[in-house]
Amino acid sequence: MAGLRYGRTNRATVAMASLLLAALVFQGHVQVGGVAVGFYDQTCPQAESIVTQTVREFNSKDPTTPAALLRLLFHDCFVEGCDASILLDATPQNPNIEKMAAPNLTVRGYEVIDGAKARLEAACPGTVSCADIVALAARDGAVLAGLNFEGRPLTMATGRWDGRVSSMSAAAAALPSSKSNVQQLTAQFGAKGLSQDEMVTLSGAHTIGKAHCVNFMDRLYDFPGSATGVDPTLDANYAAELQTQCPRGNPNQNTVVDLDPATPFVMDNNYYRNGFAGKVLFGSDMALFHDFETQFTSDLNVVNGVSWNQKFGNALAQMASIEVKDSTVGEIRLNCRRVN
Repeated sequence: MAGLRYGRTNRATVAMASLLLAALVFQGHVQVGGVAVGFYDQTCPQAESIVTQTVREFNSKDPTTPAALLRLLFHDCFVEGCDASILLDATPQNPNIEKMAAPNLTVRGYEVIDGAKARLEAACPGTVSCADIVALAARDGAVLAGLNFEGRPLTMATGRWDGRVSSMSAAAAALPSSKSNVQQLTAQFGAKGLSQDEMVTLSGAHTIGKAHCVNFMDRLYDFPGSATGVDPTLDANYAAELQTQCPRGNPNQNTVVDLDPATPFVMDNNYYRNGFAGKVLFGSDMALFHDFETQFTSDLNVVNGVSWNQKFGNALAQMASIEVKDSTVGEIRLNCRRVN
């Protein structure tokens, strides 16, 4: 599906259709992109519970785990599809892997996938793909962080196969930048079959996690056309606080800041409130609240947190079905870090 461009006359209609679709999706099991809910019910009935338990254990030690797992899924699916290609380590035959691409250097969560895979291989050898573990772990992380459907479970289809290809250049080309504008983001998400509404909804994942200062320093000190150097769309007090946390010339490239200054570990729709208040870190996020195409959808997500929860779960499932592999081109890796 190509990225949608909303006009003045049909934006409300499209938004309402999205809400209705989201509500329908969570009434029962859904099959998306060749995968299906309950794929392992016969071959490894404990598969999902093993992944869930593993994620819970890591989350109990590190509350940033859910954000890391959601980002891991996103960075996997946008390159070669949802096939766990981001998990592959370098080899002499292929030193230039996805992990080495600049956008992936700060991706985390690999040890969670390794932990779940080890348990699954002990319980059901050669059965559960690494790609499915990545998708299930992202779902479980979102739920643990508070994504809520008023008692309805968040289902995630399974049945993916693991890919054998990992390319640094492909990752660098496919992954959106923190400085992208709405048109660029719409095109990149559209190329993966995701609508503009789904793009805005998935951006709400930035309600949890942290960001490295280097990714938004230009908005604090060197913004083009600004007399002060500060991006004028940033709230002045927030900008001053960020300058304290990310001083110019700080030699520590690992300094991080909460993406959501209010509820940094809770999956809620506060990201959209922050956006309209000028309190989001990335220029690509700020664009969603200042571009006519996406203002309306963003505003809907402020008004109704319950509908955003439903829409996010639906959009997450759609993203997790991007270009899934089957047995003709994939495999079930025994070790998620290398091909069989």
